[in-house]
Amino acid sequence: MNYIIFDLELNSKPFKNRHPNEVIEIGAVKLDENLNFAGEFQSFAKPKIYKKIFKVVKNKTHILQQDIDEAEEFKVVIDRFKQWIGTNGLLCSWGHDDIHHLKTNCKFNKVGSRWLKESIDIQKQFSRIYDLPKGQVFSLKNALAMLEIPVEEELHRADIDARYTAEIFKKIFDQLDFGHLKK
Repeated sequence: MNYIIFDLELNSKPFKNRHPNEVIEIGAVKLDENLNFAGEFQSFAKPKIYKKIFKVVKNKTHILQQDIDEAEEFKVVIDRFKQWIGTNGLLCSWGHDDIHHLKTNCKFNKVGSRWLKESIDIQKQFSRIYDLPKGQVFSLKNALAMLEIPVEEELHRADIDARYTAEIFKKIFDQLDFGHLKK
């Protein structure tokens, strides 16, 4: 089995949003069964509804308008992503939001989402391992600091966040609970 540690960047209208937060970037790292680096994926996706990057998103991610203007549509990007994952990849993300937004965007873009049934919420598992009270979680930045993983790049870009999340995943792998997955 391969572990696909992924992250998304989203463009959404702050508050009062009737539409899903649209995926504008997917970044992922593939680790093999021995937790060795097996590849990396990064792609921008062109949004359908909110075609301009909102200022708050631009300031946080530093994604340029040109990046998404020249990007392929979500359907094309997700097909490439699924092909890159292959048939034996387990999706893993920092928090439950990314898997939720991936499912929502698949539904919105009329893309099948059966491949998204099983996933690992690394943030939730990290918080369990380090005995945080229920309902409280570590931010990616705080988890990296706690594990003394040096941060040399600015966070909030999908590929960069995926790389750092993969480092956390490798450090806590032996303590992860895979019991909720189908055998």
